[in-house]
Amino acid sequence: MDETLSLMEKTAFLKGVEMLSSIPTEALAQLAARGKELHFEAGQVIFREGDTNRGAFLVVDGLVEIRKGRALDTVRGAGLGFGELALGEGEPHTTTAVATQHTHVLNVTNEEFFETMLDYPEVGLAMVRSLAKRLTELGARVHDLEGQVAHLNATLKRSGVEIPQYQSGTYVRPEGLS
Repeated sequence: MDETLSLMEKTAFLKGVEMLSSIPTEALAQLAARGKELHFEAGQVIFREGDTNRGAFLVVDGLVEIRKGRALDTVRGAGLGFGELALGEGEPHTTTAVATQHTHVLNVTNEEFFETMLDYPEVGLAMVRSLAKRLTELGARVHDLEGQVAHLNATLKRSGVEIPQYQSGTYVRPEGLS
């Protein structure tokens, strides 16, 4: 798990990341200096649900699956980040990240990342734009899923199947179904 990139190479990598490309090189150099390089082999867990939060990760090379329980949430490749910035230092992760091939990442603690944002507001602005884009994408996914559920419910109804009702966080089965 040794360092393999010079500060200049880390900074150049960060400058090439779409979300960070408009940020001044000086700010990226500070972020690069704070970043710790880590390497993971295929199948190696980067963090598990319940593990103590270690900050944000940015994939230099490789591929990482992000899972919630057994469900695949997303896959992150080169130039993409993952981690849970909403967590405080030491709070438990709510997802699991697993390298699917040899993966090289830069890891920056949330505290160091937030310090960089305070020193360089451009970093915070880039994060807000990135998060807004992600929220828009997730909203579109939810809308698509709601459409699929409505279609399935209509199909079940036409087939004479009574649809379970969702109440207070659980599905309530119709009378007579076990």
